Amino acid sequence: MPIVNYSVLAGRPTAGKVVSGASTHYQIAMQAPDGPFTVAVNIQSVNGSEVLYAIEEEFTPPDLAALMALPMGMTKLQSAPGGLALDYVRSTVDGQPMITQAQMTLLPQLRAKAKVKGSDEEEQMIQRARAKALENAVITLLNMTIADKDGVIYAFGSAYADSGKVDGIHDIHMNQGNPANNHGGDNGVWQDGALLIHLPAKGTWTAVFIAFQTESWATDSAGGPI
Repeated sequence: MPIVNYSVLAGRPTAGKVVSGASTHYQIAMQAPDGPFTVAVNIQSVNGSEVLYAIEEEFTPPDLAALMALPMGMTKLQSAPGGLALDYVRSTVDGQPMITQAQMTLLPQLRAKAKVKGSDEEEQMIQRARAKALENAVITLLNMTIADKDGVIYAFGSAYADSGKVDGIHDIHMNQGNPANNHGGDNGVWQDGALLIHLPAKGTWTAVFIAFQTESWATDSAGGPI
């Protein structure tokens, strides 16, 4: 079945931190009505689930007017075209694809630091720096949004609840094209996740798109890989 509670969370970020585990996330604390909320963003590749990402500056959201009209807080979305739902394969902006696989950068898996001196250690240090690229970018964007008194983050993904009360959103990434034996049950169309960041002081929008190398960008009407 597709992801549950496809939604967009609009709010003011207040802080962020890395949360380690089976899949390392960067957790953004957000203030909004009925909050506070948390946003969990995948920032690190793990074996068999390499992260692809794109940071698109000077971005124009597919439906800017409707997005700006959203109330602060969590809004449930219909997974269908013609609304605010995002789809990496199908969404367009001014007749062009919202995002393409060619725009995505592979985030290498973070490896342990070498115990020997020389070129091997230098190579692993470079790989570690590259592996933290998405984390560093998210932190920079977070700080810029906090600094802008009217800055807002719009987080698209799956709302989750704690003791029956929605308190956050995750699956902030592509949610289609998964192999049947690897998150295939999450596949669906018009339910992809992303971060859209509005900085009114600068008059800019920035988008953060995340996918996995295992996900196909050729999908059928149910979001399954073709």
